[in-house]
Amino acid sequence: MMWRLFYTLLFGYLLFVAYRFYMHSQPVTAIDLRQNHLVQSEALDLAVVWPEGEDKAGYVKAVKLVVEAMNAEGLGRCQVLSQDTLTLEGNQECKTKTLELNIYAEPADRNAAVKQAKTIAGNLNTLAVLGYYRSDAALPAAAVYEYEGVLMLSSGSTNVKLTQYDFKHIFRNAANDDSNAEILAKYIHDQGYINVYVIYERDLYGTDFSNYFIEHATAIGLRVPAHPFFEENTTDFLPVLSSLRSKIRPINLTDEIALLQAKLQRAKRILQIARLSTTGDDASIIQFLTFEQKQKNGNNKFFDSMPRVKLLQYLQQELEQSSSTAYLEALFHSHQKELSSLAREEQYVKLEQVNAELQMWIDRVKSVQAQSISPASASPLLANERLTIRKVIDLDADEVLLKLEQMQKRVSKIKSGKVDAIFIAGFTPEVALAISQARGLNIDLPIFGGHPLIDLKNHCKTQNNCASYGEVYALETHDADEYRLAYNATLQGAKPTEVCAEGEENCLPERYACPHFKTAYTRYQGFATTYQQRYGIEPDNWAIQGYLAASMIQETLRASHTFEPEVIADTLLYKGNREFADKGLMFSCSSHGITEGDILVEEMKIHRLGDLLKGS
Repeated sequence: MMWRLFYTLLFGYLLFVAYRFYMHSQPVTAIDLRQNHLVQSEALDLAVVWPEGEDKAGYVKAVKLVVEAMNAEGLGRCQVLSQDTLTLEGNQECKTKTLELNIYAEPADRNAAVKQAKTIAGNLNTLAVLGYYRSDAALPAAAVYEYEGVLMLSSGSTNVKLTQYDFKHIFRNAANDDSNAEILAKYIHDQGYINVYVIYERDLYGTDFSNYFIEHATAIGLRVPAHPFFEENTTDFLPVLSSLRSKIRPINLTDEIALLQAKLQRAKRILQIARLSTTGDDASIIQFLTFEQKQKNGNNKFFDSMPRVKLLQYLQQELEQSSSTAYLEALFHSHQKELSSLAREEQYVKLEQVNAELQMWIDRVKSVQAQSISPASASPLLANERLTIRKVIDLDADEVLLKLEQMQKRVSKIKSGKVDAIFIAGFTPEVALAISQARGLNIDLPIFGGHPLIDLKNHCKTQNNCASYGEVYALETHDADEYRLAYNATLQGAKPTEVCAEGEENCLPERYACPHFKTAYTRYQGFATTYQQRYGIEPDNWAIQGYLAASMIQETLRASHTFEPEVIADTLLYKGNREFADKGLMFSCSSHGITEGDILVEEMKIHRLGDLLKGS
C-alpha cells in the first residue's frame, strides 16, 4: 500500500517537472517580450505616422495635447489581480509612467512602410501607433504590428480590407471606402442627377473607391457612361478629359420624361391597390379586378361571387406585379412611344404636367403627415388615408415624401439640362490639376469626391486659384460649426430632422439626437479651448480626428488597468463602441463601422468646397 502511494507521488512529481521544463522550453514570442518590457519600463512611447505638411498638421497637434493631459493625469494607476482570491485588489498605485510621443512621416510606398513599421515595433517601449492617412502604407504596416503585438489605430486609411483580416491589434476610427461611396452615390442620385462620369487614379485608393462608387451608383439607377483613369504623378490630363468630354451627350428628353411618367403611374397604381386592400368593399375590388382581367383576356365574370379572402389574394398578386421591374419597363415603353411622336415643346408640356402632379402628391402627403392620428382625435377616414399612403412601395409617409421630392428634383435637372456630374477618386496634387484643367476645357460639371478633396482647401489657397475650381463637393468627417449648431439646437429643444441646410440655426440632425452627443460636445469644448489657446486656430477635421484617436487610447488605458498589449486591445474592442461613446468620444448616435475593428466611426458628411473655404 505504501509503495503504491510512493509511486503515485513520484509519478505526479515527474509529471510536474516535465510540464515546467516544457513551459520554459517554449520560445518567447514578440508579444511576450513587449508585454514584459512595457510593465517594467518607466517611459512608454506612442508613435504617430502621418503625412508631413501644414494642411494635415492638426492631427499631430491634437495628439500632442491629449498626451500632455495623459501625462499630467499620471499613467500607471491600476488594479492588481490577487493570485489567492482571483479578484481585483483595491485601487493600488503602480509605478507612474510617462508617455513620450514619436512622430514619423508616412512613407509613400509599401516597402518603406514595412521597413518603418519594423523600426517602430522594434522599439519595445512602443505601446501603440496612431495615424496612417493612406492605405498604401497602412495595409502592409498592419501585418507587422499584428505580429509584434503593437496596437494600431488608423484615422485616415479607408480601405475596407484593413479591419477585415481578423487581426486582434488593428483598429480604425474612420469610415471605409464602401460606406463613403454609398453616401456619395445616394446624395448625387437624390439631387436629381442622371449621369455620373467617373475619373480615378489607378492606385489602391482610387481603384477601390471608384469601383465601390460605380457599384452603388448603378444599383440605385445612376448611369456611368465613362470611367477613365490616370496614373500617379500625372500632370497632363488632356487625354483623360478629352475622352470624358466625348462621352457627354445632350439629354434624351423622351426617355427621361417617359421614365418619370412610368414611375409616377406605377406609384399611383400601387396606392390604388393599397387603398382597396384596406378600405375597399367587395364591389370595388371586383370592379377593379374585372377591369384588369378584361384587359388581359376579355373575361369579365371570373370574380363574381368570389369570397373576400380570395379577392384579397388576387389583389396581392396585382400589387406584386405592379412592383416588378417588368411592369415599370412596360409602362416606360408605352410612354416612350407616345412621347416620340410629340414635338420638343409638347414634351416639355408633358414634363410640366408630371411636375404638377408630383407637387399635388407632395402636398397631399404633407397634409396627411400634419394631422394628429391619435385614436381619440383621428377620423377613420383620415387614419385609413394615412395607412394607404404608408403602404405605397412599403414605405412610411416620410420616405414616400422623400421619393416624390427626389423625382421632382429630377424634373428640375431635366428642365435645366444639368443632369451630369463628375466623380473623382484620387489625391492632391493630381486631383487639383485634373479639376483645374477640366475647368480650362469648359467642363463645368459639378465634381464630387471623397475625403482627399478636403485638401483642396489649402491647395487652392496656396495656388491662389480657389475660384477656378467651380462647384466641388468633398466628404468630411468632422465640422466644428455643424457640431456647435447641433448643440445649440439641443439646448433650444429643437426636434430632430433628417437634413439641415448648411449653417441652418435651430436645426438638429437626427444623427446627433442622442444623449451622448451632449457629452461629446461638452468634452470637445474643453479640448477646443486648449487647442485655440495653444495654436491660435480652431480645430479642423484632422485635429478633431486626432483628438478622438488619442482620447480612445487614454480611455482604453484607464479601463484596462494594465499595459499588456493583449488586454489593451481587448479593452478597446469590447468597450470602444459601447462604453467609450458614453464617455464623449463619439458625436453621432451610432457607429458606422462595418467590422469589429472599426471603433466609434463617424459617418462622413458632404460639403461644398466653397462652404469649407468660408470656415478656413
